[in-house]
Amino acid sequence: MISNPISGAGGITLINRRERKLLLMSAYVTPNSQISHYTQHILQSSLNWSETMSLARHWRVRPYLFQLINAHNLQSYVPENHFKTLQEDYQRQAMQTIYLKRQIQDINHLFTKKNISYCLIKGAEMVNTIYENKPVRPMSDIDILCYPKDIDAIVETLTHLGYYQKTMHQSHELQSIATDRKHYPAFFHNKRHTIEVHFNLFPGAANQHCLTETVWEHALPIDNTCQFQLNKDHHLLYLCHHLAYHHQSPREGLTLYWFFDIYQWIKQYQASIDCRLFHALLPEDRSQIEYIYKIVDHQWIKPESVTQNFNITDSRLETILNQNLNDKRISKIKRVLSYYHHVWCDKHPQWSYFERFNYWFRLIFPQFSYVKDRYHIQHKWALPLYCLIHPFLVILRAIKRLVR
Repeated sequence: MISNPISGAGGITLINRRERKLLLMSAYVTPNSQISHYTQHILQSSLNWSETMSLARHWRVRPYLFQLINAHNLQSYVPENHFKTLQEDYQRQAMQTIYLKRQIQDINHLFTKKNISYCLIKGAEMVNTIYENKPVRPMSDIDILCYPKDIDAIVETLTHLGYYQKTMHQSHELQSIATDRKHYPAFFHNKRHTIEVHFNLFPGAANQHCLTETVWEHALPIDNTCQFQLNKDHHLLYLCHHLAYHHQSPREGLTLYWFFDIYQWIKQYQASIDCRLFHALLPEDRSQIEYIYKIVDHQWIKPESVTQNFNITDSRLETILNQNLNDKRISKIKRVLSYYHHVWCDKHPQWSYFERFNYWFRLIFPQFSYVKDRYHIQHKWALPLYCLIHPFLVILRAIKRLVR
């Protein structure tokens, strides 16, 4: 058993309450008699349904909970008003999933037409495979892995479709910073899901470029398209690394269904982290991936396949969930301050203080070209007006980060 390599967990223990246990059981979206029996046992106990619904919303797993109850015909154990709410959330998610799949088809058509190679990753891949007939997986964006050489064609293609970037990362220098840390500045659309373009799967890793080359070498092409599908083990490594990254960072959020994704991926493909790419990672990255994998294995895989003991909750998972629930206002303030400290000190260590000051100055008082692109200004007379109000909008966004 390895120690927890992820900092900030603390020594707080989450009480294994029935409400939280029910939500953990909702990872099992496929009918099973043993799962059905234990879920029924939980539902027959004195559940606090207000707390259950609140936690399910907080962790964004209401569609999973509906699927668990509905697939095992346990509707009679749920208060009618709460079951109706779960059903409405599930139906709303179903409509979003249909719309999302159409958008993915559009991307596939256009990228193939422009000869842009890409892989769907995370939720975008899972709604087409793992959750194909179960609209339970929430998604706010579409993540794709691309080659850096194709970025100009990608920008041109997405811009033509009405996407835009509302950041100050138009310069190649700032683009490279964002890409090294996480992903290329996101592409937004007023009526579509956001698109996030990744150039590597292991941001922050010292040897990330070599790792990404290996990922592409083992990706499988999909007939008659420019789409590739990641090696199943490689995608599993990425899912674990992504979850570890979000848990590590005080600036990032975390959702319970990311654990569900890993469990479903392992179950569907019998994927393993014990592959050549895993051993090519640095020891710190391997420890973080192994830590997440062991939580999923102990919490969901082994209870279903070996012991059928669903009553146990992994203490490491309890700590993570407890930390997530304790994210009150003071934690939010700390996260925001940490974010701005990161922007000032970490994004580009070789910058001088003058360069840092210039970056912040341009953030608040940008050039006309940025303001025009940022707010899609069509009339010249409106440009000076937006230049005047832009600093106040920047400050307003900063305040919202603190109070939201």
